Amino acid sequence: MSFYYRISYIVLVCVVLSCQPTTPEKNLSPEGARIEQLAIKQKDSFDAPGLAVGIIKNGEILYTGAHGFQDMNSKEPLTVHSLFHMASVSKPFVATAMIKLLEEGKIRLDDKLTDHLPYFTMADSRYKDITLNHMLNHSSGIPDVEDYEWDNPQYDDGAVERFARSHSTIKLDFAPGERFSYSNAAFDILCDVIARVSGLTFEAYVEQNIFEPAGMTESTFLKPEVPAKLATEPHILGDSLQRVVSKVYPYNRRHAGSSTLHSNVEDMMLWAQVNLNKGIINGKRIYQESSYELLTTSQIRINKNRSMGLSWFQRNLKGATMIYHSGGDLGYSTFFGFLPEQQAAIVIMTNIDGFWSVDAASTILANAVFNDSINWKAPIHFELKDHILTEGIEKTRKVYFDELNKSPQNYLFNGDYIDNLGYWLIDRGHAQKALEVFLFNVELEPEEAGWPDSVADAYVAMDSTDAAIRWYKKALEIKPTQKFTIRKLNRLLKD
Repeated sequence: MSFYYRISYIVLVCVVLSCQPTTPEKNLSPEGARIEQLAIKQKDSFDAPGLAVGIIKNGEILYTGAHGFQDMNSKEPLTVHSLFHMASVSKPFVATAMIKLLEEGKIRLDDKLTDHLPYFTMADSRYKDITLNHMLNHSSGIPDVEDYEWDNPQYDDGAVERFARSHSTIKLDFAPGERFSYSNAAFDILCDVIARVSGLTFEAYVEQNIFEPAGMTESTFLKPEVPAKLATEPHILGDSLQRVVSKVYPYNRRHAGSSTLHSNVEDMMLWAQVNLNKGIINGKRIYQESSYELLTTSQIRINKNRSMGLSWFQRNLKGATMIYHSGGDLGYSTFFGFLPEQQAAIVIMTNIDGFWSVDAASTILANAVFNDSINWKAPIHFELKDHILTEGIEKTRKVYFDELNKSPQNYLFNGDYIDNLGYWLIDRGHAQKALEVFLFNVELEPEEAGWPDSVADAYVAMDSTDAAIRWYKKALEIKPTQKFTIRKLNRLLKD
């Protein structure tokens, strides 16, 4: 079962105003203190070793702060200069680089991809119709990346061209321009376009044309350039469901455009000013105002809540348009967004994966910009994970019901969260414990067809085929059309 981000707006509970910030030496305004306490609560609720936040309101920096550690092993304190792997927050920099080349007259958005990469081929003749615009708004049809090969990274200048050439045996998911489908691969291939057109590597072009003029002196797309004293480490859930430093770092130049930006709060506040001022910072124009309109104007409606410009997502926040991009990779979760009309912006970065960065940023923005304070809550499975392995299912059940019956509640409750806990356990080799969690979920929501399917998955992990077949059939008794269950059941029956 997949795990969904949720935004839950709750009536104000004013305890945050009375809490003391963890860094009392700061001379914070009451508004800044409220933001800091909310950020710390978000960090703690997801067991994040470190969290950094920067926010602009009415065009002025309202708050910057960093809490926790760069690395939970070394306990090196996090600062606003600490550099995070920014994951997909990288993509708007790719789009801005493309727009810079457009301003220089070196490309047009309706150029075919093959106009600039004649060696790019796919096992599908429709690839010849892919335009640069299709790639920038995620309508190219190029399938997403299946394996980033973080454990086998490439560091040389030729990595991105090799990635582009590797598509010769791949077919498109659909005809270019037909619909929206998020493609990290498209942005990785655009790095090769930038390199071919500019005569520089993608990383060098961004450095010279965006970072340097904007004053973002500590940002880089090249991991080897990150100073050790500023480097954060990625943290993941270990086999015991506790945070550990990942043995693998999420970096590979094959995927430079989709994932490899490294930045910090200070630099991202400069990037916020660039975008809020439609291309200008400190009297320098990074890109033309007409380019801002190209980048941020909605081109594709994704659903009733979101639309897509050139790399930028748009959504409604309290009646305002938020332009943003979130990011998530192995050991990191990030968010950058801005509200043009309110002259507000926010960056959040954590050195864990699975953090609800969209929710966290939206909560702080709603609090700071619209005075709509929100009582932040974490999903209940982040509490339950600390009990299931060490104290068992009965203690886990007790904690669940104790928290459920509290008023006000400290956590969010949903069957998806319990299901997610079960799959965490399966993924880490605790199939029996997962089974107990899934059965608990069936007890909580007996009419939900997904939960018996999960029970069956646990039995599959335990090599109990007969039991798995029985539970897949139970899922289909509730929902006979549940396709993923039908596929899994047929596979077992065939075997």
